Amino acid sequence: MRSRATGFSLLEVLVALAILAVAMAALVRTAGMEAASLAQVRERSQAQWIASNLIAEARLQATTPATGTRDGRLEYARREWRWRMDVAGSGVPGIRRIDVSVGPADGPVTLTLTGFVGAP
Repeated sequence: MRSRATGFSLLEVLVALAILAVAMAALVRTAGMEAASLAQVRERSQAQWIASNLIAEARLQATTPATGTRDGRLEYARREWRWRMDVAGSGVPGIRRIDVSVGPADGPVTLTLTGFVGAP
């Protein structure tokens, strides 16, 4: 008496491989999206640190910053950044509003942070 061979047929193996290929493609795509998201979060975090530092420097000055616009460039985390600081009145005597916009030197503005400074 001959026993029937056990195992998977060729068709079953091909279907399993097709399902595995689709799943792997989805995983690779998800990993790529996560990597891009991480880069955006890193850029926004660094831009926020730069803006916070510029506002802190303005607060530490001996005099209240004059109204107007200033801009500049700096290197932070081995990358060139550009910033723009707009100082305006706040509607409260002796207090100025500071809006700092920061972005990579070769790209658009990543973040705008607002702070207030009073007379020292």
